[in-house]
Amino acid sequence: MTSSSLLPGRAPVGTEITPPLFAVLAAMRYVLALLTLVVNVSLQDRASMPLVVVIVSLAMVAWSVLLHVLYAGKCRVPGWVLGLDFAVTVVLLAISPAVLWPGADVQVTGFWTAAAPLAIAFGRGWLQGGSAALALCLITFAQDPDPAPQRWGLFVVLVMGAAGLGRMVDQLHQVTAQHERLIAVTAHNAERQRLSRIVHDGVLQVLAMVEREGPGFGPRGQRLARLAREQEIQLRALIREETDTRAGDLRDITHSNFCAALDRHANAAVTVSTPVEPVLIDSRRSIELDAAITEALTNVEKHAGPEARAWVLLEVEGNEAVVSIRDNGVGGDPEQFAAAAKAGRLGMKDSIRGRIRDLGGVAILRTAPGRGVEWELRVPIEVEG
Repeated sequence: MTSSSLLPGRAPVGTEITPPLFAVLAAMRYVLALLTLVVNVSLQDRASMPLVVVIVSLAMVAWSVLLHVLYAGKCRVPGWVLGLDFAVTVVLLAISPAVLWPGADVQVTGFWTAAAPLAIAFGRGWLQGGSAALALCLITFAQDPDPAPQRWGLFVVLVMGAAGLGRMVDQLHQVTAQHERLIAVTAHNAERQRLSRIVHDGVLQVLAMVEREGPGFGPRGQRLARLAREQEIQLRALIREETDTRAGDLRDITHSNFCAALDRHANAAVTVSTPVEPVLIDSRRSIELDAAITEALTNVEKHAGPEARAWVLLEVEGNEAVVSIRDNGVGGDPEQFAAAAKAGRLGMKDSIRGRIRDLGGVAILRTAPGRGVEWELRVPIEVEG
């Protein structure tokens, strides 16, 4: 089975036969033909047309060999081959009473009758395979409407066997398709991560250097620094968006890549640094953690001063996501911050500390007059139980 025949997100149900399944199908047909020949030899003395019994028996063997040749080297079974196989079986089954004797409780096609519906089940799925088996059972019953329990038992076994084998093959195709999709997506993601590392260690570092050194070269340098910062933000967002899109099929939809959430905070005044690898956090927890970070950055904008800048760093330590939010603003007295929290300042008490506490984490504040403010938010990535 070639990967080119598999569409993403969709398994080819009952359209292809892999080489191992083909070998089983060919062997099964030969075994059924051999068993039928043994039975037909024993019926020679009682048959109405002994010569025709021999001809039909040889025709079944010849047809089995021809199908073996038609199937050889092919993964996709042509529909006309399966249809013709079923038609040949129906014709041989229909002439069975005339060839043997009227009211015969056996058929000249014998066990070989099951080969056609089983082939359809292998090639077209459980529904068509079961339907073909049911049609042959109805033809047999019409020829000799004997309500013996043994016959009904054989009918049930044939129909359920064809449908069951078809269902197993359907599941095999689906698992194979999913496996090949995962291999392809994993390989693509590995390449994306390799390119991301190259960009991070090369282009982004150069842009960061221009942004850092540019203001020292006067107005034109300041303009270059601003442009470098804008390009850095856009490039980071582009890399993260592309990686998230390509890797989306491998993740549980209940989790989200928190790196992408942080990258959305990046702008000319906020620098965001995240790991190359995705950091997957439960979506609901991710929303709460992002809200706390948003509140901290809002405080920087409001209180740190007009020229203040902020830096956001995401790290992973074991089962903890560690987010550091630091600014170079005016800072303040730690005791004043503590007093503001005790006084019910919602930004301090609920939006940051309260959210982090509810997530099972801890929020640590560090500040000093003239030295900016730093928040360290530690939140478990996965909650046990």
